[in-house]
Amino acid sequence: MSPEAFHPNSLEVIKLPLSDSPKETEKSLHEGAPTAWTEDEEKAVMRKLDFFLMPLLVAGFFMLQLDRNNISNALTDTITTDLGITSDEVNFGSQLTLIGIVIAEIPSNILLQKLGASVWLTFQMFAWGTVALTQTWSTNIHSFYATRFLLGLFEGGYIPGAQFMLSLFYTRKELALRTAIFYFGNYAATATGSLIAAGVLQMAGIKGLSGWQWLFVLEGAMTLVVFIVFLALLPRSPSHTAPLHGRWDLFTERDRFILHSRVIAEDESKADDKAIMSLQTFIDALMDYRLWLHMILNIVSLAPKGGLQLYGPSVIKSLGFSKTNSNLLSAVSSVIVIILSYLISLASDKTHLRGPWCIVAFIWSIAFAGALLGLADGGMWTRYAIFTLLSGGNALGQGLNDAWVSINATKSSTRTLGLAFVVIGSNLGAIAGQQLFRSSDAPRYTRAFLAILLLYVASIPVTLLIMWVYSQGNKRARIEAREDQGDTRVRKFEI
Repeated sequence: MSPEAFHPNSLEVIKLPLSDSPKETEKSLHEGAPTAWTEDEEKAVMRKLDFFLMPLLVAGFFMLQLDRNNISNALTDTITTDLGITSDEVNFGSQLTLIGIVIAEIPSNILLQKLGASVWLTFQMFAWGTVALTQTWSTNIHSFYATRFLLGLFEGGYIPGAQFMLSLFYTRKELALRTAIFYFGNYAATATGSLIAAGVLQMAGIKGLSGWQWLFVLEGAMTLVVFIVFLALLPRSPSHTAPLHGRWDLFTERDRFILHSRVIAEDESKADDKAIMSLQTFIDALMDYRLWLHMILNIVSLAPKGGLQLYGPSVIKSLGFSKTNSNLLSAVSSVIVIILSYLISLASDKTHLRGPWCIVAFIWSIAFAGALLGLADGGMWTRYAIFTLLSGGNALGQGLNDAWVSINATKSSTRTLGLAFVVIGSNLGAIAGQQLFRSSDAPRYTRAFLAILLLYVASIPVTLLIMWVYSQGNKRARIEAREDQGDTRVRKFEI
């Protein structure tokens, strides 16, 4: 079946020829179709898309991470005294958020396909922003637990939903880099969250509110501002770029034709804005062992992130730094993550390889976890530098693995549910990782770093297994193509 593109000047559907190579297909579009576009036109449209869609989705991720993690900043204020709870109960509230996210991932992505990505993502921003704001008026443990759980429930599904939207607009060769840029919102929030909180917590006493209450007020309000921006500007799909209210479309009819045609020339499953979701498609996704392997990879490789992200400042403080300096110094690793994730994702897109670059990321982490274990003695700055380099390579494989799932999905339903699977894996890993650092293991945390080392080592055979599964799929596809002379195009999985 040939992909379809909409003629920019009518509703006529033009059948476009297929070839073994997406590049050859695009070339035939440029040379043979009456609606061909130039390379300069495509670059101009992509620049507009990058400076329009990407900042919106990154801003949403930034606010999600701020609203999820600001509880650790609130813990340094008077929240336990004001609510009459313990720090252990605050930590349990944080885990309730992760549990809510895990529960909501698949139902959220099913709703996304029923309503459309732009509709559902915009609603999510409003819902979790409202909950984040109402945390301000928690008065006891019950209201605290309820709001933390609801926060996770409404945040669940945003990450795979936004990545599904990226897959609608970008081709396979562009997706890993855009996924890495999408995760900048996560890393930027981690890097700046403590800095924002340091200033906001000083507002304690204004209007009778504690510092932690002002933190929830301002960050919840910021989320609702981003919701309004989503409502005003977020496009639906390449062929329907107007936002929900139907006005202020920044893309022309010609832009829409180029955006739509270029993605379906490569993958005709992207012709529809929504996937057909049914009980059978859900069962098919559950039976796809490749999705389970990707989820397992995220559980194993992201468990270290759960511990390093939560306890990073505490580990740095145990080296002899003050509380303030520990929080400031912990932000350095997030900047390193942004730089390394950009570089490794760029290399992945250039080489069209996913698994090998995941392994490169794991080797980086293995090297520095091993260095911390083997460092018999060293000054506080030496241990800080090695710990920061370990944390700076933390979760580099996350964006690559997410993009890997999206790139190799053969159907929109598999793509959206597969992305939900890997995000569930990320959060399960985070829950497990929060148990790595124990006070009995301080200050060297030998057992924690040994566990981190072993987890990254274990991630390599899981990655190799996924690569082997896809290579076998490519082998079978080549055999089937030779047997079926009527269609010689091979849908190649990226390894």
